[in-house]
This record gives sequence, structure tokens and C-alpha cells, in this order.
Amino acid sequence: MGPVGGAGGAGFGFVWGVLGVLLSVVLLAAAVYLLARHLGESPTPPRTADPTTVLERRYARGEIDDAEFAERRAKLTDRTQS
Repeated sequence: MGPVGGAGGAGFGFVWGVLGVLLSVVLLAAAVYLLARHLGESPTPPRTADPTTVLERRYARGEIDDAEFAERRAKLTDRTQS
């Protein structure tokens, strides 16, 4: 046997060792990424604001004028009362 790992081995033991280490690193990185992504998710979906609050915020930001605000608020009030 020669210093390269056997007759005709030509150093492939080293190459397979490096590939094994790279594969391990990639698998570990994928596991960490997936775990971090899973832990970052909230167990319940985020709660949406009720329509009246959204309307009031749009009015406060100046996205809608007085007439449109009054009309939409009336529609929302009618919808919630029926």
C-alpha cells in the first residue's frame, strides 16, 4: 500500500472526507434554517382590526374625505346592526 490510500487510490479518501464534511454542514445549516423559520411562526394568525377602526385610521391619515368617511361608517353601522 502506498501513501495515498492503497493501490490506485489516488487520494480519493481525502475527497470523500471533504464531501462528507460539506454534506454535514449543508444538512446542519438546512436544519437550523427550518427550525428557526418554524419557531418564528406564531401559533395563531394575527388578529385583524375591525373595519370601523381601519376606517377611522384611514380618515385620520387623510386617505378619505369627510363625505366618504360618513358614508362608509353608515354602511358599517347598518351592517353590524342587522
